[in-house]
Amino acid sequence: MTTTATTTTTTSATGPAAAVGARVQRAELHHVAVSGHTDWLLLRITDADGVTGWGECSDAGPLAAVLRELRELAAWGQQAPDVSEFTRRTIAGAIEQAELDQAARRAGRPLRALLAEAAAGPGAPAAAAPAESVELYANINRAPGGRAPAEVAATALAAVRAGFRTVKLAPFDTPGGDRLPHLGLARVQAVREAVGDEVAILVDCHERLSLDDLAPLLEPFAELGIGWLEDGVGIDRPADLARLRGLTGLTLAGGELAHRTEQVEAAAGLLDVLLPDVKHAGGPRAALALARATGAAVSLHNPSGPVATLHSAHLAAAIGAAPLEYAFGEVPWRGAVTGGGEQISEGRLILPAGPGLGAEPDLRHPEVVRVWSDVIDLRRPSC
Repeated sequence: MTTTATTTTTTSATGPAAAVGARVQRAELHHVAVSGHTDWLLLRITDADGVTGWGECSDAGPLAAVLRELRELAAWGQQAPDVSEFTRRTIAGAIEQAELDQAARRAGRPLRALLAEAAAGPGAPAAAAPAESVELYANINRAPGGRAPAEVAATALAAVRAGFRTVKLAPFDTPGGDRLPHLGLARVQAVREAVGDEVAILVDCHERLSLDDLAPLLEPFAELGIGWLEDGVGIDRPADLARLRGLTGLTLAGGELAHRTEQVEAAAGLLDVLLPDVKHAGGPRAALALARATGAAVSLHNPSGPVATLHSAHLAAAIGAAPLEYAFGEVPWRGAVTGGGEQISEGRLILPAGPGLGAEPDLRHPEVVRVWSDVIDLRRPSC
């Protein structure tokens, strides 16, 4: 998502939303312009005692649509009629993230501890403490640089030299006309040659090829030893997904936009790895419900900013998920946005020890710009 306007708008805490009661909180949306491919949208809530919580709704859609939805929720507690269900759900995901962060801060506990209890269910015996770090894989799709095979390979090699042992590319995302299948294969081949046989390579198709165009690539991908094939067919096309499953023994991954357990259940036996997203599923608890509904492995989808990354890492630690996606190399100042709260060593994210997320955005950072502020009712149906 690319936006151009970053003007600050602040409205008064008056009107219908201000009179609802204790669940009405101050909310702020902060915009971070990252690149031509990426903007981060970071949401903060603050209760009457000054306890805060952070969430992220990046990739929810155009900034104007996000602001329309937030303004409508703040003014009337209703949904904007011209905003997509996807945008609305991703905003709700950010709000739930912020509420969970706030609840964990109030309890004085790391968020992963609360999520582990939620994952275990009421009355379950105490589980072992969640891990204090999670393994990452490097998504190189949004890193700067060209998309010629050698240039993609150079970015993958940079990720490996930074300590990552798994890299993911989207080889079919840039134009190539009727040569796109061959160009995509050449990109994957170049990455394999650059990183060697000891590094896992994940291929994200983003549903860019028809199944007929993808089928001839399946055997070469198997020969290259790719770790998984992602979204060759979307989770909402179970018949086509079954056809793909019958064509290959490759590990199949998908479900980044899933938000209903029925979607996951319809793909039972067809996906080897489910990829729920704490933003697009409608929040961490919704992502947890999807994880419970699958018999597949779970790896959280997260080509996101530092707030959603911390939420995803806490959830991954709580449920013992497979390696977590990390947007590698977009900007050198990424870590500064959370004041050093995103610590990565040898391809692992070290979870902060403090309550809640354990870190929060630095509002003094020059790239963090507040674009909206008002009071909002957290009891509304869209939460």
